[in-house]
Amino acid sequence: MNPTTNLAIVTGHAGRITALAVISVGLFALAAAAQTAKEFKGATPLVAVPNEPAVKLVVDPPIPEQLAQGRVFIQYRTENLRILPVFGSGGLAVSPRVGHLHYYVDGQSWPIVDTSGETVVLVGLKPGPHSVRLELADATHKPIPGASQVVEFTVPQK
Repeated sequence: MNPTTNLAIVTGHAGRITALAVISVGLFALAAAAQTAKEFKGATPLVAVPNEPAVKLVVDPPIPEQLAQGRVFIQYRTENLRILPVFGSGGLAVSPRVGHLHYYVDGQSWPIVDTSGETVVLVGLKPGPHSVRLELADATHKPIPGASQVVEFTVPQK
């Protein structure tokens, strides 16, 4: 090989090494800025939580665009309670806590039980005012104190 060929090979390698160095520094910076899984998702649901904090229910008003079409979509979330289809007294000993959602439409006496953890969807309600009471319940269907909210809304005339 002649000196010019050797110089071209060395220069090509140097360019690749520089590019790899820049990529490595960039990836390191991204990794350093990323949250850990625990920081993002919270504690693992596989380890008991001592002195669990109180359960909380957060409910949004119905989604206006859907309500205008006569459909009621109520989004909610829970804190310190996992929504799962676990029932019976054995479920009371599970940590972190498990439970489900009860909801009552327009004062009905028996709840609708939901274990999906997804948006509550109601269709077919007559135009006019309505209310839905959402409450969190433990595995024995006992309502959890302080974890209930009422949503009031009006289904418009079509």
